Amino acid sequence: MGSGRNGPYGNNCGSGSQPYAPIYHVVGEMMDRDRQNHNIYDSKTGYFTNPFAVSIQDSIKNGQIQMDNHSAHGTYTYVVNENGDVVFGKRFNPNSSHSRAPHPTLIGGKDPQVQCAGMIRIEKGRIVWYNNDSGHFRPNEKSLVIVDSAMEKLRKIHPEIFAKNYKGGSRI
Repeated sequence: MGSGRNGPYGNNCGSGSQPYAPIYHVVGEMMDRDRQNHNIYDSKTGYFTNPFAVSIQDSIKNGQIQMDNHSAHGTYTYVVNENGDVVFGKRFNPNSSHSRAPHPTLIGGKDPQVQCAGMIRIEKGRIVWYNNDSGHFRPNEKSLVIVDSAMEKLRKIHPEIFAKNYKGGSRI
C-alpha cells in the first residue's frame, strides 16, 4: 500500500516530522504536489472528502469497528481532527481509481488541519496499534499523546474494540 514519508503518498525524501504544534497543516511541498492533481485537489473546493472517512466512535457496531458493514480489517489512514475525533478510512479516491487518497482527504477542504495523523491497524474490528506516519502532515511524535488520550477515552467506553495484543501508539 505504501504511506507516510517513504511510500507513494509521501515525499520520498526522508524528511522528519514538523516541530511539535497543537494543530498541523499539510506540509507545503505536499500541498504544492497535490494542487497539480485535479483528482486530489480542486482549486475551488480543495481536497475531496474520502467517502469512507468515519470517526471510530461512529463506526462501532456490535462491539466492533465496522467498515462497509463488516468488521474492519487492515491498515488504514487516520487523523485526529480539530474536535479530537479519530477519523479513519480506507484509501479510496472517488475521482480516479488510479489516483492517491492521502491523509488530508479524511477531512477534505482547502486547508485541512489535524492534531495528529498516521496509520492505524485494525484486525477483526479491534484496534491493534497506530503511529504518526503521515507524509502530508508529518506530525511530531509528541502529538501521539493526543491520540493516546482519545484512545483511552474510547477504551473506557468500548474496551471491546481493542485487541488483546493492543500495543497503543508507536513513534515513527
